[in-house]
Amino acid sequence: MNAAPRQSTPITPAANPRLARIRLWLILWASPACLIASATVADGLDGRFEVRSADLELTEGVYHLNVRIDLPVGDAVRQGLGEGVPLSLEVDLAINRVRQFLPNASVAELTQRYHLQYNTVSARYVLHNDNSGEQESLPTVDAALERLSQVRGLPALDQSLLPAGRRYEANVRAKLDYGAVPLTVRVLMFWVNEWHRESDWYTWILQP
Repeated sequence: MNAAPRQSTPITPAANPRLARIRLWLILWASPACLIASATVADGLDGRFEVRSADLELTEGVYHLNVRIDLPVGDAVRQGLGEGVPLSLEVDLAINRVRQFLPNASVAELTQRYHLQYNTVSARYVLHNDNSGEQESLPTVDAALERLSQVRGLPALDQSLLPAGRRYEANVRAKLDYGAVPLTVRVLMFWVNEWHRESDWYTWILQP
């Protein structure tokens, strides 16, 4: 007579103390972080986010980048900034040489990062250039956002990299992050996207 097949018992936290401890640790670690993340992104980055205009201006042998950006910041984000929630902007520039029968060739790439946060000691908004380390102090949230939305005269590339007689494609896009939410929490709350936005590429042709 054949013995009845033995049914396997699923491993549960109750049956495995080690799994129970791991589960408890994850709950205790993730819960406060998720609460912070939820509070940070409530009514977050909402609205149009795009590069409105961009150009490269040649001055003394160097091309300087000028960009105008529409930021998706409403009253909730302005209030959050006043309470110390940071706002970070990243501007990407890519220059490609246009080729007729081959894929375009990359000539230069540049990423510029800015960080805006309210300083409670000085009661002013501080805009930090993460690339150069320079800081700018602004009196109001409107002035700070207006300044953040514009990149003016940023040294981008040397004139020698763009020889005359060729066509080049310039591409600019912007990325915006609201709040200081750790990457691990972003992974746990992957369905929430209010803290990060990316614009489409803004493209134009250069002919030195």
